Amino acid sequence: MLNKYFIYFFLFFFLPLSIATCVEDNKYLLNFSKETFYSADFSQSFDKKEKEAVNGNIILKKPFFLKVSNSRSNFVESEIIINEDSIYRIDYDLDQAVKYRKENIIHQIPAAFLLEDLKSICLNSSKVDCIDNSCTIFLKDNSYISKIDLIFDDTFITKVKYTDAFGAKSIVTISNFISKPRLPASVFSYNYEVKDLISLD
Repeated sequence: MLNKYFIYFFLFFFLPLSIATCVEDNKYLLNFSKETFYSADFSQSFDKKEKEAVNGNIILKKPFFLKVSNSRSNFVESEIIINEDSIYRIDYDLDQAVKYRKENIIHQIPAAFLLEDLKSICLNSSKVDCIDNSCTIFLKDNSYISKIDLIFDDTFITKVKYTDAFGAKSIVTISNFISKPRLPASVFSYNYEVKDLISLD
């Protein structure tokens, strides 16, 4: 019985330590995990030449809220909105929106990785390799994304590179980072501007 309690103590005492040390060795990744509310612009390019580059804006508030807007010539073409329970994909060109149960597709959205904190990065990763201002994260669930590369400057992330399950690569360049922007809570709500809403939840 003594051995049993000793094992429990050993696990409970050392498990939080192992989770914490996953990213504590790299100050850039640690700072990234602690940033809870920000906005930034992005430009995404693809290794497949037939895919056009995408520009847009990210607004994030951990642990639940994320809004990614794809734009062209100051016109928002599409958006993804993530809140506590649901995910909305809104296509303004098609005048259509689709609502999903969050748990069903959250792992299919690469940008959702940005919502992760220190604990979830460690729990969801099989390996984290950091050298200076860059980190490579290998995900346990690689059904959609096999690995993510993060490159930092002294303020935040400057580039995110990810490889999907088929080996296709994307590069996302981050700019105009603003910590704790002055934005209303409604920025993460579906505004019903697109009336054709299909619910799949």
